[in-house]
Amino acid sequence: MSRKIFALLALVVVAGLVLAACAPQTVTVTVPVEKQVTVERTVEVPRERVTVRLSGWAANPQETALLESILYRFSVENPDIVVKYEPITGDYWQAIKTLVGAGEEPDIYYMDIFQFPFFAKEGVLLPLDDLMASTGTSRDAFIPSLIDAFTYEGKTYGIPKDFNTLALFYNKGLFDQAGLAYPTDNWTWDDLKAAAQALSNPDQNIYGLGVPADPGRFPIFVFQNGGRIMTEDFSDTLLDRPEVVEAAKFYTGFYFDKSGALPSDVGEGWQGTAFGKGNFAMVYEGGWLIPYLNQQFPDLKYSAVLPPKGPKGYGNLVFTVAYVISRNAKNPEAAWKVIEFITNEASQTMVLESGFALPSRAALVDHPYFKDHPESATIFRGANGATPFMWGLYGSDVNEKMGQALERIYLKGQDPAESFQQAAQELRAIIGK
Repeated sequence: MSRKIFALLALVVVAGLVLAACAPQTVTVTVPVEKQVTVERTVEVPRERVTVRLSGWAANPQETALLESILYRFSVENPDIVVKYEPITGDYWQAIKTLVGAGEEPDIYYMDIFQFPFFAKEGVLLPLDDLMASTGTSRDAFIPSLIDAFTYEGKTYGIPKDFNTLALFYNKGLFDQAGLAYPTDNWTWDDLKAAAQALSNPDQNIYGLGVPADPGRFPIFVFQNGGRIMTEDFSDTLLDRPEVVEAAKFYTGFYFDKSGALPSDVGEGWQGTAFGKGNFAMVYEGGWLIPYLNQQFPDLKYSAVLPPKGPKGYGNLVFTVAYVISRNAKNPEAAWKVIEFITNEASQTMVLESGFALPSRAALVDHPYFKDHPESATIFRGANGATPFMWGLYGSDVNEKMGQALERIYLKGQDPAESFQQAAQELRAIIGK
């Protein structure tokens, strides 16, 4: 949406505020929609208007424009509610926690799944189940792994706004040069290992698979091996269990037999760049890789499939963010109206078609957009049976210890069993077990 259109929207909103100070009036506004087609709509501006504050981290200008466009549509259909969008720059979580501590938090704000356990335990969020029932909004309308991720002690506290999962991205050109068939959704660990070995050519700085010491990548191998990172109630770690150790041996084995490498081995800080440059034939990444590759490496021929299955089947991670309502919200019903609108199927379709994020509505799995964007379709399908990227109240410590365990294996040659046993001991000392 252009700056001129947003300027027009601002004038319309200002006009609405002026009219709100007077008696109820009927006014006609011009609503901009796709392709700059305009639609005239008559709305009644009430004398009294409720204000709802909404905050999130400052996204890129295109995503911000998309949200503002959806909020404008809401204002046209709900002239009695004014939504004040207040994006937070800088350290979002420090800012939100400070606002919550002072009782000055916005009515609605973004909640990352990684931070959710802390806020849920502190009791600063409003349960949404009764509000959802008032509008007939069912949990079943959303992808199960997403809505479940924001459920605490049987109550729903967040409506997922979008999400990502991991997929196996592969370089078609390197597969063609090696004479290998492209990966499929039915691949197993054995297929992955065989392909990585066939694709690697260390003399040319080409490796079959990127295997960074990344706690946002390694856990899916644990899940595929039947293991978990933490106990179900997050009271203890399982990093020293055989399922985790075996997964670590398999994962780091790519590095030691030269069929895989770390980004730093090819002079990069992120494996997405190494993939784009052709140093890595395969990487596990999320949907964020797609726009990056299309912009930075437009000539690269690539695609993506679901992560290969391990000895115990499929495993993946879900990265997701929700809209939550503060328990201190003065007008929770109005706040819920806002969330219900910006996460309804029509708004989520706009999110999907923008290409910036994947929607949380389950019904959109068959949307035509996915036919022309198969990599996005793979990321969307990856949520089925996936595990939320969240390890309880000590999530940051869990990630730190997991990453350090992998680094010790890579850089010091420590035995995986010893390294992950050390990680578990250090973590239990922090937890107090």
